[in-house]
Amino acid sequence: MTQLTKVLITGAGTGIGRALAVKAASMGFSVILAGRSEETLASTLAACASDRVRYVVADVTTARGRGAICAATDGHLDYLINNAGTLTVGHLQDMMDSDLEQMVATNLVAPIALTRDLLPALRAAQGRIVNIGSVFGDIAYPFFAAYSATKFGLRGFSDAIRREL
Repeated sequence: MTQLTKVLITGAGTGIGRALAVKAASMGFSVILAGRSEETLASTLAACASDRVRYVVADVTTARGRGAICAATDGHLDYLINNAGTLTVGHLQDMMDSDLEQMVATNLVAPIALTRDLLPALRAAQGRIVNIGSVFGDIAYPFFAAYSATKFGLRGFSDAIRREL
């Protein structure tokens, strides 16, 4: 029996994550949606219109959340799409520590840690890692200083892990 291509998408409840999920489902892939909101994940699940799609409510910024996501793969993963992200815009001088910490945790630390945690499942399938970046990871822009820093970091991680693997 042929195993379906298994895709895991973080931040799958809305936006780019939802669009990727709908496309992957339409291609017949087995899709695991991950996100913090059961309501938005259920909405994405309904939009996928496939019995090959399921979701896990989990916060990628926590070890517990990443553990739940890893468990959902059953040790085999063809594509990891690190899409979850957050953005706070404004003058750096007006940003709270919590804004900065949330962006760094979600946009940079979480994809690195989740990739690390899923390496055995990815290796088992000879899988691929897709990190969703931003133009602000190539071009630094005023009022996006902290966000740009996280996306520049994600780009650096992507380059390094590609060479490492």
